[in-house]
Amino acid sequence: MFSEHASKSKLLDIGKFLSEVNESFSIIMDLGQLKDNFSAKLKELFDTKEVYIFLLNPDINRFLPVENITQSSYGEDIPVFFVSDKLIFWLSVNKTVLSIDEKPQVFSFLSVREQELLNHLNVCLVYPFIVMNQVRGMAFIGRKANGNYDNTEVQQLKIFFDQAGFAFENAFLYQLQKDRTRKMYRADKLATLGELAAGAAHEIRNPLTSIRSSIQFLKRKLSDPSDIEMADDLISEVDRINGIIEGMLSFAKPQTPKKEKTNLKMLLNQTIQLASNTTYNKRVEVTMNFNSENEEITADSDQLKQVFLNIIMNAIQAIDADNGRVDISVNAISTFKEFKDQSLYYIIEITDNGKGIESEYIDKIFDPFFTTKSEGTGLGLSISYGIINRHGGDIEMFSIPMKGTRVKIKIPIK
Repeated sequence: MFSEHASKSKLLDIGKFLSEVNESFSIIMDLGQLKDNFSAKLKELFDTKEVYIFLLNPDINRFLPVENITQSSYGEDIPVFFVSDKLIFWLSVNKTVLSIDEKPQVFSFLSVREQELLNHLNVCLVYPFIVMNQVRGMAFIGRKANGNYDNTEVQQLKIFFDQAGFAFENAFLYQLQKDRTRKMYRADKLATLGELAAGAAHEIRNPLTSIRSSIQFLKRKLSDPSDIEMADDLISEVDRINGIIEGMLSFAKPQTPKKEKTNLKMLLNQTIQLASNTTYNKRVEVTMNFNSENEEITADSDQLKQVFLNIIMNAIQAIDADNGRVDISVNAISTFKEFKDQSLYYIIEITDNGKGIESEYIDKIFDPFFTTKSEGTGLGLSISYGIINRHGGDIEMFSIPMKGTRVKIKIPIK
């Protein structure tokens, strides 16, 4: 039992905590920064080592830690809760805090996987983030280093977490809005550059044909081997420029996808096979984890193969050291019902453990003619972006320098 003085002191501590964190709710919009500030305050106040914030990723109907919220695939190192889990059901029905120690019957109601996950995280309290009468996230709080949580703490924190739910939801929506704005800006920029590329390609192509013909004509009059070699080098360079122009034209005047039913798993395997000679020479292992019973997709198979091959080859070329890996994962998902879009999607992620890309280059990576490779044209990813966009999908890239890159493709099944 707490003494009256201790209880008042604790009320003051919690009151100060609520005031400070509520202030941070109004000024912090960055999701990661909000989570760090929130967790640090809770750990300080209650002397606990464990505070985890899980939010709903509506693309895949999974609750993931804030730091992994944009991921659509996950391994053993990333804890995940499903919308169909019994924990989510209990929180949705009761809309209140769950004390693991005080409600052992609820804990036993959960699946073995959920019990093991909560035990692994050393969870004592689970607070739901209720927004629009739905569970949109959860806060997991570990046990105190000394003592237990009393009813006063639990109830005061319940009021606080009701506000926290809206703060995290707003920060998440703000992040989504920033991403949408960035994509709209990219689409406008690509459209403008496409028009410029079409005009430039037309103006360059005709004189380039004359230059190549003239070099071939003059080459027949040469006798010195070094002169002949120089002429061949010139022709090779002209052909390289012509290849760039072909890329510009395919970017500026894209072909409408000829969609038909095809097997996505087979398509990916064919692409891996096309890159097999390069993977063998560089000693890179390519693996695929196809997590869907359905393998069919309605799309332009040739265009998709072009996208997959370009991304896989980029991944292989980014790997310098031995023990290189390129991992491909495929998940079939449906969008969350309140987003009014019931289309089914594939999420295809291609991840490498290569040298990665500097953060200042990520926003430019899909721009035409931008490349981090010494001999690249900078058109492959912009063309790939256009192909996925015309299929009604989306493509994003995430990278950590010296650790690797992940390309995420979201594309409709039909």
